[in-house]
Amino acid sequence: MITAYDYLNIAFYFAFVAGVGFYFARRSKDTSDYFRGGGLLPWWVTGAGAWMSAFSAWTFTGAAGKIYQNGPYVLVLYYGNLVGLFAILFFTCYRFRRLRVVTPFEAVRLRFGPGMQQFYTWLRLPVSVIFTCMMLNAVGIFMSAVFGVNLTLTLVTLGTLVTLVSLLGGSFAVAASDFVQMLLVVTVTLAVAVLALAQPAIGGVSGLMAKVPAVHFEWGQIARPGFIVFWFLAMTVNSLLVQNSLSDERATKYMMARSDRHARLMLIIPIVGTIITPLLWIIPPMVAAVRHPDIATLFPQLRHPEEAAFLLTAHDVLPQGMLGLLVCGIFAATLTHSDAILNQGAGMLIRNFYLPVINPHCPEKKLLMLSKVATAGFGVAVIALAVLVGKYRSLGLFDLLNQLGIALLLPLALPAGLGMFFKRTPWWSAWTTVVIGLAVSYVVTFIFKPAMFPWLPATLKPEEATVFYNIATVALGATIPVAWFFFTSLFYERSTPEYKASVEEFFRRLATPLPDVSDTTAENQTFPRAIGRCCLLFGGFVSLFVLVPNSLRGRLCFVACGGVMMLVGALLVRLHPQPAPVAPPR
Repeated sequence: MITAYDYLNIAFYFAFVAGVGFYFARRSKDTSDYFRGGGLLPWWVTGAGAWMSAFSAWTFTGAAGKIYQNGPYVLVLYYGNLVGLFAILFFTCYRFRRLRVVTPFEAVRLRFGPGMQQFYTWLRLPVSVIFTCMMLNAVGIFMSAVFGVNLTLTLVTLGTLVTLVSLLGGSFAVAASDFVQMLLVVTVTLAVAVLALAQPAIGGVSGLMAKVPAVHFEWGQIARPGFIVFWFLAMTVNSLLVQNSLSDERATKYMMARSDRHARLMLIIPIVGTIITPLLWIIPPMVAAVRHPDIATLFPQLRHPEEAAFLLTAHDVLPQGMLGLLVCGIFAATLTHSDAILNQGAGMLIRNFYLPVINPHCPEKKLLMLSKVATAGFGVAVIALAVLVGKYRSLGLFDLLNQLGIALLLPLALPAGLGMFFKRTPWWSAWTTVVIGLAVSYVVTFIFKPAMFPWLPATLKPEEATVFYNIATVALGATIPVAWFFFTSLFYERSTPEYKASVEEFFRRLATPLPDVSDTTAENQTFPRAIGRCCLLFGGFVSLFVLVPNSLRGRLCFVACGGVMMLVGALLVRLHPQPAPVAPPR
């Protein structure tokens, strides 16, 4: 049962997040600051943002529901991302940064021309809104189940806060809140996992393995081995192509880094996080499968009650006040993803449409004001769409987001990724490749049926029928459009001299290293110091909950969570001293 201490934690979190937006509101002097932190952020800040933007409350709702039903099977999806991350580390991250642009689609303009900049802008904007609304819907479901509050009211409230943070502080506020919230998510979910395993009814890792439903480790009940293997390969290929593309919203994160070296170093956090944290996230839903096989009777108000499995275990094991902290952590996972997309969506509209098409000579001050207006507009659109999705969604979040991500993001990613490595294609190679890719996705999703393929079993298990569409979309979507993209190279020589010159400039930038910016400048000291103070503030508040009447174990949970934040904050403040004031000239 949620207590007054939980509500106090949630109230402080909301105030803290809004305060971060106000605190960093004055730091953005132009649109470069507002959308990419001026390209001067240290690797540990951009790395935290890149990792946090890769997951959301879906991890604790949609993925948790899948784990409740099928166990560690979901790890196939998480670890399929590693190949893409290592490709970014060795080949792509520094290329993103060397482009020296404010938004990725400005680089698309340089590579494929102004028409392709508009094409990508107007295709990617609605896709970004759709995915942001899905993430908001995921956390809305979770929080409405916790508080028993109407889902629509929950979505409006959360969407307003997401919009407020992105609107006020821009990329500085997003980056700072990402770092603090990363610490919150990791420490609280670690506490849930440890306490869940420590229950006498579970008996640690070995006890859990012995008691979970057989289907959790007998994957043959879920799907035949061939389907599982090809699904893993499909998810790996999809991740590789999408993450290493200018069309991916995470490309902006690498453009925020100070230099080539910082762009590489920032991959430490996403790679380590992707390897370790899924092993923590799978524990609470598996524990719920042991202790609450009747979860549908506990959450009759949810269309997919298994999506509350993580919450149920947390409710069982967390001390007074920490359930509220978990709710904050889960909201943080979505906030860091959603506010970044809102910020980048406004960047797409203002920097890639308004500036080059409507008002090429617009002063930076006006551009900054319009960027904030655009952010607010996207926030309203996301809230409205999230409410509609909450009313009419029939698929589980896990399967719905997987198929949407492949069908919509893969076609956009192909030319925007391949075009960074292969030069000799005409300007129209990009839009034709995308159109062919979207057509393939449409045919696979709405026309293909498993029965049309005689080599497939006559009767498919539910999971096999679901992953069939994932596999087919990637298999055809990563071959037919790619073949077309390279085929267009036959027409490169017919391109105009202006286009060829722009392409040469694009690849010249990719070949020009970006040296380190001095870490001793005043700006590079004050921002990390400000983040350190935020960590101290949030960690100090969490540590005060040691006074709440809980068991010794419960009190130690608050000491550990708050202590980690305070320790990190103290180190940042110490390592980045306040710059000495400059004496006025005499």
